[in-house]
Amino acid sequence: MIIDINNIERYPTVELGEFEINKNKFKSLGSYWNEKSLVPIRGKKIETYRDLYASFIIHGYIPSTGKVVSAFLEDIKNCTLKNNDLYYNVEIKEQEIKTQEFDNFEYIQLYFNCSDVYESEKSIATTNNTTITINSPKSCYANLELTSTTNVISYTVKINDTEIVVKNIKGNETVYIGSGKVTAGGKSKINDVDLWEFPQLKPGINNITVNRADVTLKVKYNERW
Repeated sequence: MIIDINNIERYPTVELGEFEINKNKFKSLGSYWNEKSLVPIRGKKIETYRDLYASFIIHGYIPSTGKVVSAFLEDIKNCTLKNNDLYYNVEIKEQEIKTQEFDNFEYIQLYFNCSDVYESEKSIATTNNTTITINSPKSCYANLELTSTTNVISYTVKINDTEIVVKNIKGNETVYIGSGKVTAGGKSKINDVDLWEFPQLKPGINNITVNRADVTLKVKYNERW
């Protein structure tokens, strides 16, 4: 098991017990009270979560496990967990932490809101038209990297119905498009890119078309479940 890329072995006295995710989904509608208001103002965005349960055994003599438990809970309260081949973006439900103390170990039960489940990153590199098949049931964002050995005035890539036009690509410099940003050489390049929305890959077959073969296009993505 990995917590934010740090293996659980960084805590040599902590052992993973159970790890279960509820495939049923629930929705949480945010709300807050405005000053002097008689009713709450409800947020428009509905966040979708799944329940995730995990238990851990912290070996050692009580109270010597106290510092380990405190550091462990701090690391795990809002993080990415990896178990087997899947990653889980989670936030702990602090009111539902349950602990039991025994003579030589402490047993902790934790309950999380899980917002996303995804696989390790996959990628393809191409200079021609191609397809990408997404086997998971959810759409996933596509992060693009464009590299050319010479200066390019304009390059067009289309992923399904989303067309992106990138202008003024410098030779041997990579343009990164994704995660809400467009950068090249460590600086923003958003003014040189025409796009309505950042590209996504849908479940099933995705068509990738390009208008020239002298630019290498790399598409990176994580299939989501």
